[in-house]
Amino acid sequence: MALRRDTYRLFENVVGPENISDEPAVLRSYMYQPFGSKEGVWAEISPEAVILPATTEEVVAIAKICNRYGIVFKPMSTGWGLHNLPGVEGAVSLDLRRMNRILEIDEKNMYAVVEPHVICMQLQVEAMKRGLNCHIIGAGSNTSVLASATSVVGYGPDGLSMGFSGRNLLGVEWVLPTGDVLKLGSPGAGSGWFCGDGPGPSLRGIIRGWEGAWGGLGVFTKCAVKLFHWNGPPELEMKRTPPNYVLKEPIKNMKVALFSFPTIEKLAEAALQLGEAEIGWFVSRLSPSFVGLQMASGANYVATWQTGMLQEMLKYSFLFVIFANSEGEFDYQQKVLAQVLGDTGGQISPVSESREMQELTATAVIKVDEVTRSCFRTTGGFNTSFGAMDTVDLAMSQIKAGRVLKDKYIRRGVIMDDGGDNSATLVFDQGHMAYTEMLLMYDHHDHDSAEGAYQYLTESNQAMLDQKLGTPIFQVSQVGQGKHGMFGSACYNYDKWLRRIKRQFDPNNACDPTAYSSPEE
Repeated sequence: MALRRDTYRLFENVVGPENISDEPAVLRSYMYQPFGSKEGVWAEISPEAVILPATTEEVVAIAKICNRYGIVFKPMSTGWGLHNLPGVEGAVSLDLRRMNRILEIDEKNMYAVVEPHVICMQLQVEAMKRGLNCHIIGAGSNTSVLASATSVVGYGPDGLSMGFSGRNLLGVEWVLPTGDVLKLGSPGAGSGWFCGDGPGPSLRGIIRGWEGAWGGLGVFTKCAVKLFHWNGPPELEMKRTPPNYVLKEPIKNMKVALFSFPTIEKLAEAALQLGEAEIGWFVSRLSPSFVGLQMASGANYVATWQTGMLQEMLKYSFLFVIFANSEGEFDYQQKVLAQVLGDTGGQISPVSESREMQELTATAVIKVDEVTRSCFRTTGGFNTSFGAMDTVDLAMSQIKAGRVLKDKYIRRGVIMDDGGDNSATLVFDQGHMAYTEMLLMYDHHDHDSAEGAYQYLTESNQAMLDQKLGTPIFQVSQVGQGKHGMFGSACYNYDKWLRRIKRQFDPNNACDPTAYSSPEE
């Protein structure tokens, strides 16, 4: 149903006529999204209008109009995936792209304050000028800093040294679903943005927890995130042209290498030992297929894959990066690495020794700009499965389970043959935690392929439940029948707490509950 003209004009009065639209062509452009639909790339439900606020005050006004007139709203920042769109009829989308400013970089206290549409690369460029760097999730440097810290899952391979987004969150400005504004941590006391907690109980778990509310608990209009020491140059000089640009010169005291292990258990042991030794800047378990996608695309990738070289050399491998503050520290970390490799049977892969691979990989690990592009290269679409964050051993168990399950769909011909293993496994907090996503590539323009991928994702969630492998990243269906309802009884009835939180913070159910939780029991 279309918005009533008088209601439309209320929104228009808030943001101006140029920043709201209900034109069918505009709405249709928002409905073309990857990730999660049986129909491939098109959302089944259209927003009734798209509204582009520019300030916290405008977001507040929009939320209050929605509460007054019984309209559901759904916010999004950079807008990757169907989960950014309304899941109920009659809702409006809040596109936050006009809120794109870095408000502050505090060099002394090492944090930045950003608005929702500041992307990771935008912040990284400015931070590096000051000898600082920011954590970037594996989805890439074009993602929202604020969204990954406050609202959505997503973890990055630099988490070995820079933690993960949920714990990098500091002060927050939060427009609640009711339109009230809540400032958490030190901003609430007018004391700057350096702290996200206190005085009193912390709401960090309600805001973000493991995966956030996916836009189901209001709009985060500002947040502060931790920054980290950067020992490299203030500006990265590049050669070649995008998307194939690489560092012009190697960075001092940085070593990038792929290491292979005889078994998956030895790989896990090495990850734990390296974490215990507290060395390394970046680590990611890379499957043979994933390495191939970074090296080549199209026919070149297929030709390389068909030789069997990657499968033989990189069956159990990870990418490990040392980035030290001095030559002495660099030498020390290399010695520790050599000892761990000796203990676990790890060997450096010849693939990573070529100059071309060194240049490509060093650039990719700094900018985190290769991962998602590689995923789209072969079939045009991809999604992820499994995804629980727990111990290294649990991550390895997820890889084994995913391999078995994917093989069935590969043999059906509905997803790409990647050997059954295309997992990205990341180690956090010096090895105390790990996270695995099993990637699958499919043609989202082909109905059978999209349907097959959706069936695989649904079955992978069931496998996680049956085999006690944690809670997954993927929401297979609408709220109530989705993963929270599916996993809640096996995980201390957490789904009931989500419903209570939703009911308390959003009494009018004004903020789209689809990707989060319904207030109804």
